[in-house]
Amino acid sequence: MSDSDFTIPISKSADSYAEGNTEYGYKAFKAGELLSQRFLIVRELGSGGFATTYLAKDQKSIEQRKCVVKQLQPRFNDPTLLANAKERLGMEAMVLQWLGKYSQIPSLIGYFTESEQYYLVLEFIEGEEFEQEIQRQVLNEPQAIKFLFDILEILQSVHQQGIIHRDIKPSNLIRRSRDGKMILIDFGAVKEIGALDFDASEQKLRTQIIGTPGYMPPEQNSGSPIYSSDLYALGKTVIFAMTGKSPSEWEFSESGEVVAWNKKIAISEALLKIVNCMTTENMAQRYQNAKEVMQELQPLKLIDTNIGGKYRVVKYLGGEQTLRSYVAESLGQNKSRYYLEIIDLPSWSKSDLSQTTQKIITELTNLSTIDQEGRVPKIIEYLIDKSRIYIVQEYMEGFNLGQLVDDQLILTETKVIEIVIDAANALSKFHRHQVIHGNIKPGSLIRRSGDAKISLVDFGLIRDVINLQPTSQGGYVAPEQIADRATYTSDIYALGMSAIHLLTGTSPQNLDKNPRTGELLWHRKGRISPGLAKIIDKMVCLDKNRRYQTFNRVVRDLNRIKHHSKFKGIFKYLLITSIATLITVVGLAQWRQGAAMGNFAQGDLKLKEKQYQQAIAFYDQGLNKLPNNKGQIKNFEQVWLKKAKAQRKLPDLAAALETCSIALKFYQSPQLWNCQALAFYSLENYDSAIAAYTKAIEIAPQNIWLWNNRGEAYGRLEEFELAVTDFMKAIELDSKRSFVPWNNLGRLYYQQQDYDQAIQAYNKALDTKPEYLPALIGLGNAQKASGLYEPAMASYDQALAINPEYGEAWFGKGSVAEYLRDDQAAREFYQRALELKPDWSAAQRSLTRVETRLGI
Repeated sequence: MSDSDFTIPISKSADSYAEGNTEYGYKAFKAGELLSQRFLIVRELGSGGFATTYLAKDQKSIEQRKCVVKQLQPRFNDPTLLANAKERLGMEAMVLQWLGKYSQIPSLIGYFTESEQYYLVLEFIEGEEFEQEIQRQVLNEPQAIKFLFDILEILQSVHQQGIIHRDIKPSNLIRRSRDGKMILIDFGAVKEIGALDFDASEQKLRTQIIGTPGYMPPEQNSGSPIYSSDLYALGKTVIFAMTGKSPSEWEFSESGEVVAWNKKIAISEALLKIVNCMTTENMAQRYQNAKEVMQELQPLKLIDTNIGGKYRVVKYLGGEQTLRSYVAESLGQNKSRYYLEIIDLPSWSKSDLSQTTQKIITELTNLSTIDQEGRVPKIIEYLIDKSRIYIVQEYMEGFNLGQLVDDQLILTETKVIEIVIDAANALSKFHRHQVIHGNIKPGSLIRRSGDAKISLVDFGLIRDVINLQPTSQGGYVAPEQIADRATYTSDIYALGMSAIHLLTGTSPQNLDKNPRTGELLWHRKGRISPGLAKIIDKMVCLDKNRRYQTFNRVVRDLNRIKHHSKFKGIFKYLLITSIATLITVVGLAQWRQGAAMGNFAQGDLKLKEKQYQQAIAFYDQGLNKLPNNKGQIKNFEQVWLKKAKAQRKLPDLAAALETCSIALKFYQSPQLWNCQALAFYSLENYDSAIAAYTKAIEIAPQNIWLWNNRGEAYGRLEEFELAVTDFMKAIELDSKRSFVPWNNLGRLYYQQQDYDQAIQAYNKALDTKPEYLPALIGLGNAQKASGLYEPAMASYDQALAINPEYGEAWFGKGSVAEYLRDDQAAREFYQRALELKPDWSAAQRSLTRVETRLGI
């Protein structure tokens, strides 16, 4: 682990210097002493694992500038560790010299030895440590974006020198007072690419593991850091900056479940996507360098800026360098929302910009003239500012289908047919007026809130006017359109590709293709009826002449199968025979049902043994022997539920959602609605989960668990009043089993830092069921947060009396001991927790922390 004692800002230093003693043979300086006949010691700033830092004045500088003297003063006598500490101090000096006078890195003043002691002298940064800043006030999204740019610019310069910092974290960043810039410190942890240590005991090369748990990616933890390791740490740092909680605090709640940090703050999908890409553990999926991140962040720099003194940009929707789409709101009291298209044409003259703007407005106005149903946004106004054109349009309230595909959710065949028919009807009106949309994709289709009709946004006409070539990214653009020869059938192709994405949850670009014909092999991705598959195949045919030529034909064919699609597959698994052989058919059906029962029994056995993939296979074998109809699904409802449970355990959440949704097409029960809701909940689609729970409650209003589960979903959306109402309703319905909703109420209050209410709720749960372990742990955590350490320890001990192998209780005892500064006891408790749960990263980090303090 890297020390955090470098260049500590003055805001953290003591007001006076306490007289120190010499330890381990190293001299401790007093205020007023002169080092190397040059550096006048003012006071001690801090002391870490291997160095002590002092604030000093450089007597040889005209202005007697402040500087930081770092004295090698390790708190150990081990020769190997001492050699490593010397190496790190020397490395820091060498790196600072390499980086020269880069303004956001402390400059090197000197590196020398005196009386066999080692010193490093650095520029003093007047400012506040970033960690302290965040404890006062977390960053909002625009501030977080600015922060990221600031640090990424530093990292780009550092990485260009072949250097990996290896310890990006809040305490290694200082916001400089004079200009508000972020300064990166602690270059004793760096790794120069290609530099390795030699381990004589193992006779092999190794790289030293340096970094801070929680901010350190897996490859660095295994000793193989790369440039993107710094990006991972920066991503974790910005999560801390926006939430005020360290990475370890987001890994587990008091019950041990994974916590989604982004659900607790306001963050756009665009920034969330970038941060998730920075912090993915898969190196291949992570950004590879700082420049890539800055390019992705560039459009977000406009967030929170004012346009023309009338509008404030609030959300980025997507686009590319020349053409980007945003949501803006008026600066007036009504805060009305609008679509904002920003066209960047830096090399164009003012006259060209004016002419181009007029042409765009004419085209958009023509769309409004054609549109008689309010399917396209109306023009509000336009602005021209230097090299930019701003087009302000009416905001369409509704649900953007692009969000569905971003969340990898799959729509039912019936819903997709409805969407395609509605979109096709709208587009056909524009085709009759010789207007091609030219940019059909899920993100340009909005299902309106009022009437559920499809609205059309992001027409390609702006691209045409500014001669911006269509991009094939996503796989929605037809081959002839890529070649700049778009036709009406190009829109049909794009709508067909959008339907495939909605049906399969997979972008057309990521689907396999027939190596001989180039056609998509998409049918295997979903259970699609042959009739719909045939229509979509004709919509997306690569040969435009064999494609549907009009949307009217598409709508006609879809209407023919629309009602039949609700009952697709009913007779898929029955042997079709004549009426004359009815007895034979009945006998065969009975035989199939008997065989299916055998498969289901095997599935139940595998489910009990936690062999989920095999359980699913047996359930599928049995279900394939039976028809999908209301009677069979009602009789074998538990099989569908168990199959979905196995899929959730894998986890294959999309498959679990599909299983529940298929069953619901034929038979609606509270259990199946609950099944679908659980899948949506696991996919973090809490709005859809709440809708499904509401359907279940309408059927079974006396079911305690449906109210309880909906309350949990409301809690995830921070709809605390609605969550409390549902939990109280569950408690009212069944007092004997109310320990679960009481426990959830306790957790809800705990998350709101209302610890007194949390303690009361947990005690109510324990009044109902005294041996309920989650409530005991929750009670202990709430007591600990309130500073009631002895009662907290008693709660954990009570949990261990019930189950001595309950790791969460040992972890809780460790955290209390650590608060009480009893590191030896904390170490024992954390070790016990890790014995029970060896992969528990939070416990491992806590153990490492106390062992570091103990010098172990």
